[in-house]
Amino acid sequence: MNKDNHQLFIIRIAAVAVAVLGVILLVSGMVLHRLDEESRKTPEKAQMPEEYIEEFFSDENYKPDIEAYIEPEA
Repeated sequence: MNKDNHQLFIIRIAAVAVAVLGVILLVSGMVLHRLDEESRKTPEKAQMPEEYIEEFFSDENYKPDIEAYIEPEA
């Protein structure tokens, strides 16, 4: 092989390596994007039973203590 053929061969090998690396990065990016979308989806149903939510997180009979938030006047 003369010098020109050797340089072309090296350039071809480098181009193929860069192309393969690009395809691998593209596919992995698509997979990661899809996984991110799946993890961001909200669940179809409530994660806690409705009775639990009503018992512990309902606002019924809640009277805020406004006095605790009023600053005394100077």
